Amino acid sequence: MPKEKLNIFSGLCHTPELAAYFAALTAADEGYASHVLEAMAKAGLLASSVSAMEGRLLESLVRLSGVRKAVEIGSLYGYSAHWIARGLPEAARLYSLEKDPSCVNAAKDGIEASCLTRKVTVIEGPALESLKTLAKLAPFDFCFIDADIENYPAYLRWASANLKPGGLVVAGGAFLQGKVCCEGGDFAGNAAARSMREFFHVLFDSDRFASSSVIPTGEGLALGIKK
Repeated sequence: MPKEKLNIFSGLCHTPELAAYFAALTAADEGYASHVLEAMAKAGLLASSVSAMEGRLLESLVRLSGVRKAVEIGSLYGYSAHWIARGLPEAARLYSLEKDPSCVNAAKDGIEASCLTRKVTVIEGPALESLKTLAKLAPFDFCFIDADIENYPAYLRWASANLKPGGLVVAGGAFLQGKVCCEGGDFAGNAAARSMREFFHVLFDSDRFASSSVIPTGEGLALGIKK
């Protein structure tokens, strides 16, 4: 037992052997929504989506929270929506927002092929505009943010206003490929880094969220529980 406790961000315990072990445990999940994975691979978008392990985590959080009404900001091809839907009970609803028409069509096709249209509604258009409409259906139980980084602060403020007390917000890409901590001139000229820093200031605002944390997955998942 080491004298000093390892920091979860140190990566000292993230060995190839450990990754292989958990990959073997979750091998069946790698094929979940295979038709969506194949479509993303053909479009060169696999790297832009959550991993199977992150998807499994989203499913677990949704189940644990007893989510019945959820919002996803950034559908892409609907892969993360599949995971969220897998954690939803019957008669629950996920509203998945996507601006790109080609992604909207692909997400709808994938969701229909999986017989998930009873749980998932894909909405086309700029997310900030769609969120104004969805606010009429508030409060929501869960919000997943995985879209354009520049609008992360605005998306999070919407979530803080439209989640129920105890509702959960999760955001992907929290580490910004390591650029969230860039300093000096690099930081001043990096709009994405500025936006992500602002996002974290909102997330760790105790007047908005009762609890906030970061899970060190590959790209990082940020979590907040509405106060």
